[in-house]
Amino acid sequence: MGQAADTAYAAIKEQIVRGQFAPNTAVDEGEVASRLGMSRTPVREALLRLQAESLVEIARGRGIRVLPVSITDMREAYQTISGLEMVAVQLLADMAPDADYLAPLHDAVARMRSAAADNDRMAWCDADEDFHRELMRLSGNRRLTTVGHQLRDFARRAHVVAVRLQSDDYTRRSTNNHAALLEALQTGRYEFAVDTHRLQRRRGEELLVGAVAAMNLSAL
Repeated sequence: MGQAADTAYAAIKEQIVRGQFAPNTAVDEGEVASRLGMSRTPVREALLRLQAESLVEIARGRGIRVLPVSITDMREAYQTISGLEMVAVQLLADMAPDADYLAPLHDAVARMRSAAADNDRMAWCDADEDFHRELMRLSGNRRLTTVGHQLRDFARRAHVVAVRLQSDDYTRRSTNNHAALLEALQTGRYEFAVDTHRLQRRRGEELLVGAVAAMNLSAL
């Protein structure tokens, strides 16, 4: 994929995962190309890649649409991400990382705290996303990171909606849980880190998927 296609891929994907393209929205290839100042060819390449990631559907005679994320999709993605993150936490624990190595996680937690204090849900979601992506990347397992990041992209739109449905203290409590995991990794309490993250992922799935289900939303 060339540079123009990479640019188109990143731009369209960001709009999808941030909810700027609603589920089942038709994507006009020509309009996107015009807005990005490029030809249709790189946009088409980008859309084919997004189709492979289950973010859009390209159907002959019916055009291109943004695929919705169902409750089942969301639950399965969360469960799979949780499994990958548990491996990532164990790999990190085996490294006995110091504060410098964990700096990206410290930065993410600091931004989560700031966003929670300001009640800025979108900024909090962005910082939370960075925390989990860095957690995988720092594990050193490239395949885990690639698969995990793709799954997070797939579930991110639903995750943002689910966070917005939570009570006002959700972001504060969740930030504290992330900070507890980070402290456990940094201070060598590795079994506690693994147990803490396992519990956090289970509670997070129950709260976030449950909130969407309670609203009777069939898809996001």
